[in-house]
Amino acid sequence: MRKPYLCSLLIPTKNGGDLFKDAVRGLQSQTCWDEVEFIVVDSGSDDDTVATAKAAGANCISIPPADFNHGATRDFGVAMARCSRVVLMVQDAVPDDPHMIARLIAALDEDKVAGVYARQIPRPTADVVTKRNLNTHFTGRQHRQTQVLADPQAYAAMTPEEKRAVCNFDNVCSAIRKDVWALEHFGRADFGEDIAWAERVLKRGYKITYEPAAAVIHSHDRPLSYEYARAYLCHRVLYRQFGLEQVPTLWSALLAWGYASLTDIVTILRDERNPAAMLKMLFKTPLVNFFLIRAKYAAEKHEKLGLPVDGRGV
Repeated sequence: MRKPYLCSLLIPTKNGGDLFKDAVRGLQSQTCWDEVEFIVVDSGSDDDTVATAKAAGANCISIPPADFNHGATRDFGVAMARCSRVVLMVQDAVPDDPHMIARLIAALDEDKVAGVYARQIPRPTADVVTKRNLNTHFTGRQHRQTQVLADPQAYAAMTPEEKRAVCNFDNVCSAIRKDVWALEHFGRADFGEDIAWAERVLKRGYKITYEPAAAVIHSHDRPLSYEYARAYLCHRVLYRQFGLEQVPTLWSALLAWGYASLTDIVTILRDERNPAAMLKMLFKTPLVNFFLIRAKYAAEKHEKLGLPVDGRGV
């Protein structure tokens, strides 16, 4: 007789390739893997992603690519989970050690915790700017933190930046209680379903825990067009949810571009040891920052105007 499941694990996939294979190998090495119900919701892979998942024992459900939605697809998968605790991951997040799932679940079992999210460690091949950005982000911290809204009135008086910080949550690697999810589904969301969910459950009196002892290897080297689209969607969500406005004017956008580029150049000159890589990054970083700042500026303006959002492909 098999052991009872400790938790369910849900991963949405599409053409996960070699990184998904790495992720599955890392999952299969987890100390509690034989107690994990593995669910994959695939939205139209035409590589061997589904075969890889099935070989690892996953229950694979296929949906049309057009039906994928960051919030609704996760709701669909969580609804199928048989366990009271559900781990959520993305297809290119690779566990850092064999205890990752166990540490997430241990933190989730603490009193009034609705969700736990893991630390994200950049890949060894990531460039020096990517490593700096991830290691200084909310999910790069090395100290544990419990997020709670003890006073709703105090939350209402917070700045947008403070609200963003207290509501941080990240479904790159997280764990949630299914009974809390039953009260607050992720809902349809083109992007940012995780932080929107966190704000709602915090307002219900639950806690969110950041657990850096549970960690995944996760960073990207994607085309500039994709990074622009992702930054645009992210900042529409941040403005809509928290009123967070980082570049309200063209002048502030210009200053932000200059500051970001100068900061990146200092990092590259200080930390990059390969001369060819250094030269390439020195030429590239002002262009990258121009498009990322432009994405923020456009996102905030378009959200104010109520223009429709197209999140397909991100």
